[in-house]
Amino acid sequence: MIKVRTKAAGAVLAGAALMTGLGAGEAMAAASAPSEFQVSGSDGVRAGYSNGSVTFYERSAKITGTVKSHTKGCVRVEFVVFSRGQVMDVQYRTACGLGPGSSKGFNFTSPALKGGVSEVRIDLEAVEASGATLRKLDKMVIKP
Repeated sequence: MIKVRTKAAGAVLAGAALMTGLGAGEAMAAASAPSEFQVSGSDGVRAGYSNGSVTFYERSAKITGTVKSHTKGCVRVEFVVFSRGQVMDVQYRTACGLGPGSSKGFNFTSPALKGGVSEVRIDLEAVEASGATLRKLDKMVIKP
């Protein structure tokens, strides 16, 4: 089952538009309130989890959080960024092992996209150290 979370289009304006490196004259003026996410191993193994937030801007999305392994193997979280139904960016974050060091933080912003980001799909997978997927654990879709 895919969980979907949608935020209202009402944006929070932080004064005037902030000029950024998105391109000549482009601004990251409006940000949505952060949408929280949590995906976890719910297949009885409880291999690990990832949690954090997605903040949508005019043309990009900022993704922050943590991925945590509860297994001797590895847990990978995949972030798929869509614009108008097309995959525009895919990023992975992986945590391996048990105990200290089995948690990895992340904080990144998707590329600035003409038309903006329409959704971010978050997939949690159990993986081998080589990166080969063993099984899908959980999935969530967040929309602005």
